[in-house]
Amino acid sequence: MSLKRYTTKCEECKHDPNEHFFEGTDSNLYKTRKNDVKLAKEYCTEQSILHTNHKTKPIWKKCCGLLDYYQVTLKDPKAGFPSYLK
Repeated sequence: MSLKRYTTKCEECKHDPNEHFFEGTDSNLYKTRKNDVKLAKEYCTEQSILHTNHKTKPIWKKCCGLLDYYQVTLKDPKAGFPSYLK
């Protein structure tokens, strides 16, 4: 399976995909690639298991579909911190 290589710089956010190659593969995650979306969802699932009070959601750039960041939301903000962190 060959990965689609993005060769042009995004005009809106100025992201250059050629600056993020590691050992010959693109290290960016794009919404247009099914495997990248799957990896982002798996990360969110892992985080929800590790941190039961967190909900994690991938946020993709609208211009080029690049993963921008993960949004973390507290499920119950009134619950506070566990007793061992106080």
